[in-house]
This record gives sequence, structure tokens and C-alpha cells, in this order.
Amino acid sequence: MHALAGYKTQSEDTSIESELVLFNLLRSKNTVERARLVRRANRKCQQYALLGIQHDFPNASKHEIRQHYIRRRSWQARDTYITNPNEELMLEDSLWLAVKIAQIFDRFAIAYYVGGSVASSLQGEVRATEDLDLVADLTRSQAEHLIDTMSGEFYISDVAIADALAGRTSSFNIIHQATIEKADIFILRGDAFARSKMARRQLYTSSEEPDMAFYLCSAEDIILQKLVWLKMTKGESQKQWRDILGVLKLQGENLDFSYLWQWADIIGVAEALPQALTEAGLYN
Repeated sequence: MHALAGYKTQSEDTSIESELVLFNLLRSKNTVERARLVRRANRKCQQYALLGIQHDFPNASKHEIRQHYIRRRSWQARDTYITNPNEELMLEDSLWLAVKIAQIFDRFAIAYYVGGSVASSLQGEVRATEDLDLVADLTRSQAEHLIDTMSGEFYISDVAIADALAGRTSSFNIIHQATIEKADIFILRGDAFARSKMARRQLYTSSEEPDMAFYLCSAEDIILQKLVWLKMTKGESQKQWRDILGVLKLQGENLDFSYLWQWADIIGVAEALPQALTEAGLYN
């Protein structure tokens, strides 16, 4: 196996030959197997967090362990949002939450797709994900149904939703009380790129797990969106760049390169795309 000049591995301690083997193995996995890899990565992080808590607080009660776990999540300041503090901790992950929210959104005909690191992990290099990102085309009446349906089992704020719908913020949070899993719901914007991403969403399904079904951002669009995020952070997020390369390397020639180049130019990330393609071994 050979890589084009300019190819860059995901990690400095991985050789090019070893990485090509790894991505070939990833490419051979079906939907169910890739989902299991993502779940395993998330579960390891959860288990490490709990082991750390048990080490630091050996005499902690279940309630105290749950509180420490909440505070160790990346959004620790939001532990005050949890309205059932005595509930026993139940471990789940972002894919589980994606399915649960998708079923509710489908009930009220809310168009949505899963993006962010969940999308890039299912379509590229697998890694643990902190939060679930969804983009939703949400109306005020649909928002009222969501609040009525989800309140109690979830933390959901009518004020935060109203601010997002009015354009004062770009998103609102949903937190599942028992699992402490969080979703960031971004309101669909009206620009052409936002509409294109929604139109090109893909239904992610599994014949082996019929309940696992949700709409996923296309591989091309997650690459473009992460290039936008990277530009907004002035290239400081190495995690975003690694996600971009992971999707490019795994999808390879299956990508719609005409679409990538067209929209990269329109949204102002065309300068970064050649470097990404080169480091992914798709352009020389």
C-alpha cells in the first residue's frame, strides 16, 4: 500500500503503512460495526471518568458519584439544570440519544440531521464524542410540542428555544436527565448552504438494529462545515482538522468532489481544501 506525497497520518506515532491498514479495516465495517466502534469509544471515556471518581472518592454514595460525574462532563456548570438529582446514573451515549431525539422529532414532522463529531465519527475516524449536535428546521408550534413532550425526562428550556427561534442565539440545549447526555440543537438558517445540507441529509439505518434510524449530515457537508468551524477558530482546533482528514480518508473516491469544490468556493473555505485533500492522500 502506498500513499501520495503529502499524506499526513492522524497521529504522529502512527506510520503511514499502519494507518492505511487501519482505514482499510474501517472501510470494511458495515453500519452496525461502525456504530459499535463509536459506542465503545464513548463507553471507555465514561468508564475512565467513573474509575477516576471511585479512586478520588472511595466512600462516595451513588448520589455523590452521580454529582461528581455531572461535574466532570464538559458542560459541568450546567449541573444545576438537572431536576432529578437523586436519580441513579444510567450510562448511554450520543448514538442512543440521537435515536431517542429522532423518534420525537419524527413524531412532530421536524426536519433535522445529526452533524458534528457524531457524523464525522460514523463517516470517518472513530472517536469519543462529548455532545450530540443536531440541526433542526423548527417552528414555534413544533417547539411547543417538544416542550410538552420532553419536559421531565429531559431538561428543555422554553426561554432558550424562544431565543434560538428569534435569532438571539443559534442553538438551545436538551439534556437527558437519567444519562446526563446532552444535545445541542441548532436552528436551521435560511442561507443556501444550510438548505443544501438539509436537502442532502441521509437516513442512517441498520437492518440488524431496526430502532437505530436517524438522519445524518452527508460526508461532503460535514467536511465543509468543519472547514467553516476551523476558519472561525482561526485554525486552532486540531480536533476539527483531524475529523476532516478522517472523513476524507475513509470516504475517498466515493466523495462528490465537484460538490466539495463548488461549495468550498461559495462559503470561503476553498483555500484550505487543497491542503486537506493532500494530507488525506486524495490530491497531489
